[in-house]
Amino acid sequence: MSFQSRSVTLALSLAVLAALSGCDKLPGAAKPPAEAAKPVAPATSAAAPEPELPQFDLYAQRDEERLIEAKLLKELGQPDARKGPTLTLQHNGQASLTVTDDEETYSLLTRVFEVPTVQGMQTVYEVVTSYFAAPADYVPISTFYDKRGVEIESAEIGQWRGAVLAISAQAETLEAEDDPRARTELRDWSSKPHRKFEFKSRCLTTEWVSDTEIKGYCLRPATEEANPGMKLTGYGEETPAVFTRVGPNAWRVRELSVPKAKLRNLPDNPPTAYDETVKGVAYTGNQ
Repeated sequence: MSFQSRSVTLALSLAVLAALSGCDKLPGAAKPPAEAAKPVAPATSAAAPEPELPQFDLYAQRDEERLIEAKLLKELGQPDARKGPTLTLQHNGQASLTVTDDEETYSLLTRVFEVPTVQGMQTVYEVVTSYFAAPADYVPISTFYDKRGVEIESAEIGQWRGAVLAISAQAETLEAEDDPRARTELRDWSSKPHRKFEFKSRCLTTEWVSDTEIKGYCLRPATEEANPGMKLTGYGEETPAVFTRVGPNAWRVRELSVPKAKLRNLPDNPPTAYDETVKGVAYTGNQ
């Protein structure tokens, strides 16, 4: 074997040994040019959590409402009537009405007003009770007391004008086929026994205009599927309405325009405009 062949064989043997020993170059070999640093991809971070929406704090609302109650109690001349969870109103120097909060509810004095009755003007205390765990669409309950602390009656929150309380409410729906029933009831305290006027028409009150007129609207159940391209509100079509006193013992509601939507087939939901007159029915409340 020639010297050149032995040199090549030796070089190959050294290369194999270097590879087996984990070396990437022969002893004394020139260093390879340094490679440019490769950019390192930034580590993929977890998606940033969406900011939490502020939770509705009914306890904070209660505390704010108690500030309003405090002003009312000061005007009433009983600034110390509220002691923590307990409200105590005085009449003729003695406790006449005591209401205490519990773990589920809280109550507030919200109004003190005069109602004309057959016996003359009557002072009425309105106390509103709310539930801490109530759903968002829950309507608090108003309980009315006279100055002696005697309960007159209870009702969902409404709008007073003189001796008449207008109460409007809408049924809660859980399924698509449920009936979002809207209704209005007027309670008149000007006579004894009291009278109430209950309407079948699916109409709600918005504001008093005078002692004999209330603005309102009718909610006519309809679906978007049955009325493509028509702008519906809430559970259907809203149309303007007006409630009017039409006699000493009668109120009338009129829908001021005919609904344009194809309406759901539900009781008291005709395609024609409402025009309903109801007479008062005597009731005695809690007295």
